Amino acid sequence: MKPKRFLILITVILFLNITGQGGTEDRKTISWITQQEAALPPMKPTETRKKNSLETGTESFSINNPSMAGPIIKIKKPDPDQLYNDLIDVLILFDKNPVGEPVNMESLRIIYLKMLGIDITDRVRPYVKETRIDANGVMFPEGEHEFEVRIKDIEDMGSTKVFKVKVN
Repeated sequence: MKPKRFLILITVILFLNITGQGGTEDRKTISWITQQEAALPPMKPTETRKKNSLETGTESFSINNPSMAGPIIKIKKPDPDQLYNDLIDVLILFDKNPVGEPVNMESLRIIYLKMLGIDITDRVRPYVKETRIDANGVMFPEGEHEFEVRIKDIEDMGSTKVFKVKVN
């Protein structure tokens, strides 16, 4: 092969590699839970209340009877009735309760409801924008996943809401 053709070939290959890498960065997938965590048995609601109060040293949140005094939690995405095959968008809004105070986003906790009650807040925090969680293209292992969202206002009035994600 002649040197000129060789240089052109190398240039084309480098260009394609650079272009391809830029595209994959934009489509980088994220995962909030691991395969090992997903394989754990689900947590029972009564265990959630007991374990969370013991582990955090704070008052537990009731799963079956969410508080209405704290911020309003709106799960816009994902749809709990939909079975997902691929990447999932998550959009959760936190609004000030009309009879309450402004939302304290520092109080946000996201608990993956498995046997141990896994706090994944630090994994979710990069996707917190103002008073919402906005993440596109989150990958979840196959199965049904249940999460508890906890939030308080600046006067420590709390709310909680549970949402599910079903993955094929």
